[in-house]
Parts: sequence; structure tokens; C-alpha cells
Amino acid sequence: MNINKLKQLLKNDEGFKLDFKLKLSLELESDKKEFAKDVIAIANTPGGRGYILFGIEDKTRVIVGIEDFPQNLEERIQQIIANRSVPPVPVKFEVQEISHKMIGILTIFKSMQVPHQMIQTGAFYVRRGSTTDKATRHEIANMLQQFGMLSFENVPCRNATLEELDFKLIDKHIGYLNFYKKQDKLVLSTLGIIAADFEKGIYYPTYGGLLLFGKNPQNFIPQAIIEIKYASRILAITGNISRMIEDFENVIKQIVPQDYPIIGLIEVVSNAIIHRNYWNSSQYTSVSITQDYIKVCNPTSYEYREVKEDNIRSNPWLYSRLLIIQQKEKEFHFGIGLGKTKELFKSKGEVQIQTNLSEGLFEVCLPGTGIYEV
Repeated sequence: MNINKLKQLLKNDEGFKLDFKLKLSLELESDKKEFAKDVIAIANTPGGRGYILFGIEDKTRVIVGIEDFPQNLEERIQQIIANRSVPPVPVKFEVQEISHKMIGILTIFKSMQVPHQMIQTGAFYVRRGSTTDKATRHEIANMLQQFGMLSFENVPCRNATLEELDFKLIDKHIGYLNFYKKQDKLVLSTLGIIAADFEKGIYYPTYGGLLLFGKNPQNFIPQAIIEIKYASRILAITGNISRMIEDFENVIKQIVPQDYPIIGLIEVVSNAIIHRNYWNSSQYTSVSITQDYIKVCNPTSYEYREVKEDNIRSNPWLYSRLLIIQQKEKEFHFGIGLGKTKELFKSKGEVQIQTNLSEGLFEVCLPGTGIYEV
């Protein structure tokens, strides 16, 4: 690491990807455990590379330095991590002099094998601000989904029966397939709308199937709601995704001025309910409408930078199925993209997009209704 990069890190506060340690202690088993836990947590937390700087007072960022580094320290560190993390976290250790003092720098590279698990405890760890904590159930599920090991949409909902699916809606959208017969379980399972328990000989709707074709998916996915807040009122829009988009459009036309670019707002909300983090069962997709701004908040586990650069989609199965439906019926508004949305509002104000990882939210802030009123 060059000295300029190091100086820049020292200006920052501790956070998701940066930790300061006064000492580097690896003699006791408890020291090794805490060390491995911090490394795993930084590796499991979304973002790019992470760093642990040793010889720095964590509260004040005063450079104390470390007088003596043991020989073959990087080899020992690699061994400690390999014996305690599965899969092992990719790291690099180096020593750098700054202000006539030696500090240790552990670089934790962005891993493509997330989530990493502590072998000794069986736990998964993440960073919450500047602290290390056990990952929650939905955080673990998010990590598994991010790297293709698990997908919310394809998980069978074992509390539901096939009666919860609207087969008229299914026939409408896939009835044009020559090989499809009404309620053909093999075709529906191949498409991912239902899933089989072969031991019991039972079929269940998948969560994705319920979101697309469910009569009332909120009975099983209560977080799948669009919450509209305006004028001290709160409205909840429910139903499958196509119905929610349609109902949202009808409601919003009664709230915002006629010349407001509704298509841009619908694009943002449509993408929100398609790509939201459905493992997070404690938050809705919310739309706050005021004269100064309209803010759409959505549960997420990614930074906007990651979404923009790597084209990450939280629910690729949902997205691909809805694209097919859109091509056939042209009844969904998503597809113009957030870039086009920015252009629609260009003459009225800036569209602000940010992620709040501490709250687990993806936020899009549009110009308010006030500037469009006569």
C-alpha cells in the first residue's frame, strides 16, 4: 500500500470496511478467534476491499505504532484464517512506516465466496458500523443469494397450496406456450412458479410464483407491500406485483399534479418492488410524497455503486419473468431505467440515489409535487 492511500484511510472513521487496532495479538486462542471474527465480518459486509490497521488508537486515530513484528507474520495470519474461516478469506499483510512509526496493514480483498463462516462457532459475522456482530437470518440469506447459492424467488412456500395461485392469470401469460396445458405441474415447476416435494409427492407455489401470480401473496409474504405516505395519511397497496403496479398508478394519479412525470415515479417504484430484498421481513417499500420531495425507500443489501457497476439484481428470476410478460402484454412500466428517470426530472431538479447500509435501505429522492402545481 502506498503512503497516500494509507494517509487517506487514517483520515476516515472506523466503519463497515475499516477497523483500527492498537495492538496485534495472536498468541492466545481467544486472540486468534477475535482476529478471525473481525476478518470474516469485513469480508462478509458488502463493498470493496476492507482494511484493519494495527498500531492505531481506534477512538482518536493517534498513530502509536508497533515496535516489533514477528517473523513470518503474514504466513501465520494466513494459517490462522485458513483454520478458522470456511472458505478462507483472501488477505494480505504488510508493514508501513508513517510518522517514524511502524504500523501493520491487513488488506481484506473483496471475496467472491461470501458468506464466510467461523469454523469453531458455526456463526457468520458482519460489520454494523464500526462493530462486529453475528449476521441475522435474512443477512445470511442475502449473502447466499448474492453469489447464486440461494434465491428467494425459487424457495417453495410450504405454508401455501396451489389454490393460492391465480391460474387465470397464469393462463393469460403463459397459455401461448404450445406445450402448456392448464395446471400442467411439470411446466409450472420448470418455469419456477411451483416446486415439488418429491418425497411427499406434493407441489408448493414458490415465493416468486406467489409474487407474480398469487391471489394474495401478502398472506405469506407480508413485507411485499407498497406503503404510500402523504398528507398525514398512510395507504397500503397489496396484491401480486402486476396488480400492485396498476393500483399504485391509479392511486398516484389522484395525488400528484397532472403534469408530474408519473412514468418516472412508476419506474422507480416498479424496480423497487421487483429488486427489493425480500429476505428482509421487517420493512416495506415506502413512498413518501411531499411538496418538496418524493422519496422511495426500499430494503436492500447492496450499495448503489455495486448495483450500478456490477449490474446486480436482487431477484433475477422475477426480473426475467416480468420482462417476458412485458414483451407480450406491454402492461408494465419498468424498463426505462433510472437514467431515463433522471432525464424526465432534469428541468425540475436532481434525482438523488443513495444507499444507507446501516438501515438496509436503497433510497431514490425525486423532486416534490410543489414545483408542478399551478
